[in-house]
Amino acid sequence: MSKTSIRIGAFEIDDAELHGEQQGERTLSIPCKSDPDLCMQLDGWDAETSVPAILDGQHSVLYRKHYDQQSDAWIMRVA
Repeated sequence: MSKTSIRIGAFEIDDAELHGEQQGERTLSIPCKSDPDLCMQLDGWDAETSVPAILDGQHSVLYRKHYDQQSDAWIMRVA
């Protein structure tokens, strides 16, 4: 796990957490306390919606996996 910064459209998150090392098994945890508006928007998307993002300065594509109630964060798959 490592802290990372991510930009999705106009939203910038500085305390997201990146998990996993291998391509295809990496996930990103986006805490809802960082930006409640982004979390509300993620709630409206489905797992098939691709989300273009800039992750640590590199272009990436994210897909929504699930909402983790325990940590109050959205878990995203990094494509």
